[in-house]
Amino acid sequence: MSMKEYVVQSGPLRTLDAIYDPRFANLKPMADYHTILITAKAVTRRLHMQSLSRSSDREITFVKKLFGDLAQGARTLVGLKDITSSKAAAFAKKLWDQDALKWHKLAYGTAEDDLVFAELKNFESDFDILTDSVPASEGTTFAYLTAASFDVFRIYWERACQASLKAKNDFFRRDVMAIGSEAKITLWQDPDGSFGIMLHPKVTDVEAVEAKISEAGQLAGMDITFAPGLFS
Repeated sequence: MSMKEYVVQSGPLRTLDAIYDPRFANLKPMADYHTILITAKAVTRRLHMQSLSRSSDREITFVKKLFGDLAQGARTLVGLKDITSSKAAAFAKKLWDQDALKWHKLAYGTAEDDLVFAELKNFESDFDILTDSVPASEGTTFAYLTAASFDVFRIYWERACQASLKAKNDFFRRDVMAIGSEAKITLWQDPDGSFGIMLHPKVTDVEAVEAKISEAGQLAGMDITFAPGLFS
């Protein structure tokens, strides 16, 4: 598998115009949270050709290594939103056949996309249940390293799904981020294959997190370039 180039933007959430909009009140509590965006370098080809160039194996390896190292065996919550009857539905089917993990399935937005999330007692050892379901076909994968109870997230997402029925646009990434105050680390993967990582202020060693990003990227065949201080 050939190396793929990525570029990193890093700084307080409020400085990243691509994902932060001060008009959204539910993001303001996280405005100063350190956030890291990992985006594939643009190539001169059409969007559908870029999609074909993506490697699911690369992305799965990166997420499993990075979040596994960050979680260090702690409990996490992971999920994905996808078009109806696609990978999120397949994830739900796997979860239905087991009793060890807490999970929940909802419908998001006017398109009624499938939203499925589960509590993993150990991210690295339990991640295999996700392997055939990520990345989402046309949606978002997300994960939280959190000490909050499963019900905190269940209630939050039930309310977010209700609100999404009245929204004219899809604000799913905003909804993923808006409960970041309940997580030590929030991670998401956008439909285009880019990644975002938001750190709670309790995470003070940003350099250690960036080092783990580099290690995971190297393992996954991702050539990651950092721009230190550019967005601070």
